[in-house]
Amino acid sequence: MAKRNSRSVFDRLRGVPIYVWLLLIVLVPNALLIGTSFLKTSQGFLVLEPSLVNYTRLYNSSGFWALLARTLRLSFLACVVGALVAYPLAYYVARVVRRNKAIFVVLIIIPLWISLLMRVFAWRLILGQSGLLNSFLVTSGILDKPSEAFLYTPASVILVFAYISIPFIFISCLTAFEKIPQALFEASQDAGASAFQTFLHVVWPLTRRGLAIGFSLAFLVTVGDYVTPSMVGGIDGTTIGVVISSQFGMANNWPYGSALAIVLILSVGAIVGLVLWLCPTRGILQGDEGVKAAPAHAGAAARIGRVGGIVGSLAAIGFLYAPLILMMIFSFGASELQAFPIAEFSLRWYQDLVSNTSLLAAARRSLVVGLCVVMFSTLIGTSFALLLHYGRVKGARFCEFALALPLATPGVVLGIVMVLGTELASVPSGLMRTIIGQSSFVMPVTMMLVLARLRQLDPSLMEASLDLGADKWRSLIHVLLPLIRSAIIGGALLGLTLSADDVMVTLFLTGSEQTLPIWVFNQMRFGFTPVVNALFTLLAILCLAIVLVSTRMGRKERSAA
Repeated sequence: MAKRNSRSVFDRLRGVPIYVWLLLIVLVPNALLIGTSFLKTSQGFLVLEPSLVNYTRLYNSSGFWALLARTLRLSFLACVVGALVAYPLAYYVARVVRRNKAIFVVLIIIPLWISLLMRVFAWRLILGQSGLLNSFLVTSGILDKPSEAFLYTPASVILVFAYISIPFIFISCLTAFEKIPQALFEASQDAGASAFQTFLHVVWPLTRRGLAIGFSLAFLVTVGDYVTPSMVGGIDGTTIGVVISSQFGMANNWPYGSALAIVLILSVGAIVGLVLWLCPTRGILQGDEGVKAAPAHAGAAARIGRVGGIVGSLAAIGFLYAPLILMMIFSFGASELQAFPIAEFSLRWYQDLVSNTSLLAAARRSLVVGLCVVMFSTLIGTSFALLLHYGRVKGARFCEFALALPLATPGVVLGIVMVLGTELASVPSGLMRTIIGQSSFVMPVTMMLVLARLRQLDPSLMEASLDLGADKWRSLIHVLLPLIRSAIIGGALLGLTLSADDVMVTLFLTGSEQTLPIWVFNQMRFGFTPVVNALFTLLAILCLAIVLVSTRMGRKERSAA
């Protein structure tokens, strides 16, 4: 009887670590954001007198509504452009490509692993007055002198946001296309439907939900990005994220910044909800039949379509990689002027990396933060995944959704939320606050990857281990962990890249102890040096190596399985 009671108490306590994380990392900081938005400041200090003064100020500010509309418009248009590229690209890779499909997928996904700062900075090398585009137009005689119309405009923000959006939308659409059984296409053709009718009545209803999810994810990423507008947007490309970050910086008006963040969240939530509502799920697809490529046809129209698909796919991949390749080329240029043609090649900037003490100090801090975040997030994320899958935690579905909430929070808002939470806990600015802040969005990534892997496993494997006399710990160590090892390692590697790349959250938390991305961001804002090209090239090589190692490990594990 006592043993049964102790077991029931243990069962009730299984979810406590998850509930504590939700309370400390998700619920309390967000509640502080809402509460702070109803306060006001006086001579730089918070006044604990609840009021609607911040919301009244926003309601009466025509400038705020214009800025909010511009922010939402830029992100929305960019995601539309990204969808116009990613959706047909996903169809071609999923339904047409017969061989080397994995290579196509990896090539399109790799930019997600490469530093956001690097990708945005590379576009400055293309669009700037001395960049590739102006150099080409002047050399070809189309322009008499370099134009200022390509950089620091709303169009440049839309272009870079679209560039960022393509991989997110592609991944979601690819999964949707692969799930469509080939039999549906054959049935539609047998019924006499044209290619357009097949798309309209078969393909679109079954893939629009995937498109909506990818679109929403890309929209969430771009709408909270204040790094890109500050680097390529100029005054006309300023978004509300820049203003929000300034309220927690130079303006030192946290209540007003919190109110701005709340209105942004509500606006973004309304748009994402509308997009998902307009693209409901239709049909349930099961089985593996849908992953097969469509059979080849010998008609002229089919051949033209295949050639067009190849050209379009290569053009999209070229669009994704051209900025990165250009930046690598400039890293070997001897001149401080980033312009074509390059007169002399040199390793000068790589040599300068070794002697740059401030950069090396920032790199060491990033390494410390990244390792701590990865170890902490991997341990917690894997434990939470096991609890949610096997532990019979009450409200498991809600907990899973709530734990992933930081991933759906715009970056600028998440940074503010973590500032408020760590400030309440009296955690000083610096590495510890940065580790906590980054863990808030790295841990859910690991948890979701491991949880997805657990749901793919045959539950009879654990049952067989227990039936053969192994206890739960031995079954966990010798049966379960080897099966989910690739998901754990993949989550750790992805978490490392997310930590090493983060600016939007870390900028609020790091204080004077700058990590490498913050150091680079400040260099690009206040004084460019070509050393950044060399640094980004080395980081790109490192990220590529991580992707290749992760892909190879996953392939080996699937082969063994």
